[in-house]
Amino acid sequence: MELHFLFPGSLLYVPGMMDAPTSSCSLLVDEKRKVLVDPGGFPSLGVLEERLSAVGLSPFDITDILLTHFHLDHAFNSMFFSNATVHVHESYTSRNYASFGPIVGQMYQMVMKSWTRVEAFDPDETILDCIQVLKSPYHSRDHVSFFLNTDNHGKVFICGDVCTREIHYHEMRKGMRRDEAAQFVLKYFELADTVIFSHDLPLFKR
Repeated sequence: MELHFLFPGSLLYVPGMMDAPTSSCSLLVDEKRKVLVDPGGFPSLGVLEERLSAVGLSPFDITDILLTHFHLDHAFNSMFFSNATVHVHESYTSRNYASFGPIVGQMYQMVMKSWTRVEAFDPDETILDCIQVLKSPYHSRDHVSFFLNTDNHGKVFICGDVCTREIHYHEMRKGMRRDEAAQFVLKYFELADTVIFSHDLPLFKR
């Protein structure tokens, strides 16, 4: 597969008024598939459309969507890809989305109802023949990271929210964090040539 980084995630927070983060989004392409990893939240809708158009793709060309976890800043835009199979942690069905509130809970339900096909995965399995699912439930119980070998960027570690920004990696590297999440990140960071942070620019190590 080839990796195309479409756009970096962001963190937008206005105290008492707005909390509107959106995740980084990557495109994985091979002869059979065009795969979006974490297509992002509503604030990135315009740039997602622009970047897909720039590489000659329409929403109908996307065959698969991979979610590191089912939070709206990562998954909201999945609802616009009707031909795609959504790959998500098996526990997504057991969450009480109504507890998120009468409006936000409805939005989660709308996103799920938009999915034409879903393939739920177990942690620590390989999906699409080449993408390793890594159990990393340090952000939410359904959280995973992805690790794969690409033709153009070597070994790629897609962190998800277990390590949202490069500065958080450096805190872990310097021993400012020594928890299980830090141990996990440091292990796969060493193995990777490219690291995709969920709310920051990617790091191309080679």
